[in-house]
Amino acid sequence: MAGPLRITADIGGAEAALELAAILDEVAGAVAAFETAEAKGETPPLWRVEAYPRAPILDAALEIRLALAAAAAGGRLIGIAEERLPERDWLAENRRAFPPQRIGRFFVHGSHWRGAAPVSSIAIEIDAATAFGTGEHPSTQGCLLALEDLARRRRFRRPLDIGTGSGILAIAAAKRLLRRVTAGDIDPEAVRVARHHSRRNGLAGRIRTVRAAGYRSRVLRRSDYDLILANILARPLALMACDLKRAIAPGGAAVLAGLLRRQEASVLAAHRAQGLTLERRLVIEGWSTLVLRSGHKRSDRPVQTGGSQRPPKASFT
Repeated sequence: MAGPLRITADIGGAEAALELAAILDEVAGAVAAFETAEAKGETPPLWRVEAYPRAPILDAALEIRLALAAAAAGGRLIGIAEERLPERDWLAENRRAFPPQRIGRFFVHGSHWRGAAPVSSIAIEIDAATAFGTGEHPSTQGCLLALEDLARRRRFRRPLDIGTGSGILAIAAAKRLLRRVTAGDIDPEAVRVARHHSRRNGLAGRIRTVRAAGYRSRVLRRSDYDLILANILARPLALMACDLKRAIAPGGAAVLAGLLRRQEASVLAAHRAQGLTLERRLVIEGWSTLVLRSGHKRSDRPVQTGGSQRPPKASFT
């Protein structure tokens, strides 16, 4: 049996890398973007985007599209290649490389882990699979920490997770808030994976997972979600600001992530134009998580992370 296909693209510039990741996400099942270790300190930093399509997709037209997108984002496509990897149990290797993580009160682990969760922690079982969200990325960590902080300060009745990916945020919300959660994703594979993880965590009856392009689904056409979690990318976040405003309840909170610190201004401007205000900001390794409020004034009180917990290294403002 042949191994999986992999597309590897090297890009100069973080924003350009995220743009290419978004394009490849449209045509490939799984995509990852990361700064290469050997390029730390370079300007612009060298990033690598890896995609795993189910069939060969790289041709001259796609390569030109990616090069133009990188240039439009102020970066440069340095090189790109598609290759067939040797036959190996890649999923098993990913699982071995995915150790349990303590993120605030949340304890994220794979199905292969057989230990006991720390006392007072909220265990979430997530396998490394074909959908984004295992808890390793700073944007996912930021969302989990923001969710925990919000849950300590107020009650929520109708949470919504947009771009659910693996379902990790929907699961965290269902377990921490003890509420039913609606989760949507445009990718049918992500919907399947999120449903699988909901069942693995004993939440099949408390998480409703639907295929939806942003908020544009009959299931999501409501205006009373008092908590919205959206861990996607800066551009779609900004483009969907108007839709978010229609979906959020008065006084509701929105947690936005998947953006670099330098991309905050455009995302904030789009949401401020809809009447939302910045309540808090969390930065982990250059990735920002924004907590917005509908109809409330901004508060810059720092987030408290708890005494015995060991959250990722972060700065709060």
